[in-house]
Amino acid sequence: MNKIRFLYDVMKTMKAKEEVKGILQVQVEKNQATILSLQNEFEKNLSTGEIKTKVTASLNYEGTIHLPEHHAHAAAPCSPERKHHEGLHHMHYSPSRRHGGLKELFSKWTFTLSLLNALQVKEEEKTTILSLDANDLSEDMKKLFSERIVHTGRHHRQSHGLLKEFYSIDHPEVKLSIFINSNYEIEKVVATAAGTQIDAQASQHDLNADAQVVFVWEDESDAS
Repeated sequence: MNKIRFLYDVMKTMKAKEEVKGILQVQVEKNQATILSLQNEFEKNLSTGEIKTKVTASLNYEGTIHLPEHHAHAAAPCSPERKHHEGLHHMHYSPSRRHGGLKELFSKWTFTLSLLNALQVKEEEKTTILSLDANDLSEDMKKLFSERIVHTGRHHRQSHGLLKEFYSIDHPEVKLSIFINSNYEIEKVVATAAGTQIDAQASQHDLNADAQVVFVWEDESDAS
């Protein structure tokens, strides 16, 4: 299978969607104890920008426990003109474009192509599974991958302490699986991350995170 052609068909199909529905589930453990459990049922109209969500979450971190909450929210629509303006702003004022230059550009392309090369494709009867294991990357790409995670953490200093812990993982083991149906629609995305963190007191902690997004697509034959 031509991976580039297949990815192009998937991106083209997803781009044509006007509505996205699904369920996001996340669970994070520290030293085998669950510190975050989250479920988000979401629905987004890609034409108007309207978003509806129903979230259930439980957080037990640094002595703080948040009991499960259920709520629905409809975000204010975001006009296409605003999206276009924000996109242009990002293109012209991105820090990487101002400071990185060609070296940064080629570094990003090298990293992207390395991920594409490591991407595994498994074809089943009605499903194609794209999988990526960070352990399959070359040693220099593993180093770059870890550096990018640390770099992201430094640019999100105001993030919740839970996120900061994952940014500080040494050599994280990351796995990603994407399930795609025969219509080139993404049905499910499963991601796992695990690693060891050393805190300020030199104590070692094991961190594990599992995330899954299941998309629900309307059958076109039923819609017609």
